[in-house]
Amino acid sequence: MKKIACMLLAAVTLWLVIVFLANGMAKITMSASSRAYSWVSKEKLRLLARHHGTDALKITELEVFIWRDGGWIPVLKKKQI
Repeated sequence: MKKIACMLLAAVTLWLVIVFLANGMAKITMSASSRAYSWVSKEKLRLLARHHGTDALKITELEVFIWRDGGWIPVLKKKQI
């Protein structure tokens, strides 16, 4: 009984650590080829990811997309002059 309680406590502790570390954190990574698409700031990308509840953002020369229902949905467009 004591062994089960210890394992359960360890599992709950691990789950809480994962939840607190992952909550609201969007990972923004840039490869060498994506530096050309730096028209949107990292902070704006974090805000978009947090607002839409996703960590997956697709950035092109003209738009930023999120993945929803099996497709990419545009959420931000670059202003053309």
